[in-house]
Amino acid sequence: MERAERPPHGDGRHPSRQRVVAVGVLFVLLILSVIPWRSDTIYQGGVDAVVVGKAIIAVFTLALAMVLYTRTPLKVPIGLGPAAVLVTVLLISLLGSIVSGYSAATSVIVVRIGIAMATVLLVLSSVRWEFALGGMMAAMAVWAVVAATTGIGTLFSEGRLGGRVPEIHPNEVAGLAGAPLVAMVIWMLRTRVRPWRVLVAVLLLAIVIASGSRTALLGVLIAIGIALLTNGLPSRGVVYLILVTLPVVYTVVFFTGIVESLVTRSGSTDATSALDARFEAWRVVLAWDWQSWQKWIGVGLAVKKVKVNLQWREDQVLDSSWASLLAQTGLLGTVLVAGLVAWCLIGALVSSSRRGALLPLLVLLVLRSFTESGLVDSAVPFLLFLVLATLLTHRSRHAGDLPPPLEHRDDSQRAPAVRGLL
Repeated sequence: MERAERPPHGDGRHPSRQRVVAVGVLFVLLILSVIPWRSDTIYQGGVDAVVVGKAIIAVFTLALAMVLYTRTPLKVPIGLGPAAVLVTVLLISLLGSIVSGYSAATSVIVVRIGIAMATVLLVLSSVRWEFALGGMMAAMAVWAVVAATTGIGTLFSEGRLGGRVPEIHPNEVAGLAGAPLVAMVIWMLRTRVRPWRVLVAVLLLAIVIASGSRTALLGVLIAIGIALLTNGLPSRGVVYLILVTLPVVYTVVFFTGIVESLVTRSGSTDATSALDARFEAWRVVLAWDWQSWQKWIGVGLAVKKVKVNLQWREDQVLDSSWASLLAQTGLLGTVLVAGLVAWCLIGALVSSSRRGALLPLLVLLVLRSFTESGLVDSAVPFLLFLVLATLLTHRSRHAGDLPPPLEHRDDSQRAPAVRGLL
């Protein structure tokens, strides 16, 4: 009997180029459906053109992911434990929103997150993990470049590089560029240095620096350091690149004003008020009565601000994922997410095959979660969190050790299996 022919578009473990491109396109659309389309706007419920447009793109992307999944003859096994934990957190938040009166807006956000989760899980089941992660990093880089290109004028008018299409904050531009930058460094460490890869890394680094996001730049540098520690220096090309980079870094640090402008945020050294407001938001959430329901189950994902007792403002945006979790999902949801993050870190450390690729990205995500929201929300950090957590499950990490299904084996593989059943 002849070996069964491989499908024209490959399968989950041996994807064709068309399948890999399709995965990248799906992530481009998925990110478009979750990134903000209007800067400094918080969704409080209701329906308008933006809400409808994002919903159409999200549902369309989910439909395409389902088509890809159904046309995958040999699927990739993935663990669903992290998704189950996150669904539990969403249900806790939904319960809190019902009690607090924010159920309408929170329900919309929960549905958005559910659609995004289903899309991600379908994609991860349709292609091997390297291609899925690479597709997401490429999609993030595409939107980072688009936002930076269309928003180049903000660098001169406001001193920080923000986006115009899409209209996003400089910190979000840095977030879109930071993870692909770390991934590109990891790719060069694990394979080889090529000129175009270096150019892409330099472009992404320039976007992060121009955004003026100090926490993003610090997180990227720490993640790159971890990438070097976990992957080593396998090739001479990497060593040569480091030797060339060090003098350039020295020149930039000591003979230009880039570092000073980052530290002072274009001449503004008065960051006390912003820090006070951020810490006050933490204090308000932590001070909730232990006997109150919001202390334990939160008030819903739609709540993005809390009332603060400050002279110059009445409320403060929850710009930390952990402060947001405490307010939106209470202690129960926060403990579940913290446990999932700890499990991911341990899993990345003990996984010899995926440590070098996933640990740096996970550390970057965790570091940024303390100063930016979105870890559990309809946002890019949540997508990355779900992807990394799913790829670190035991079932996903050992997918390559599983034998192919009986119908996809040749005679030499099928015979022992058949004999074992008889």
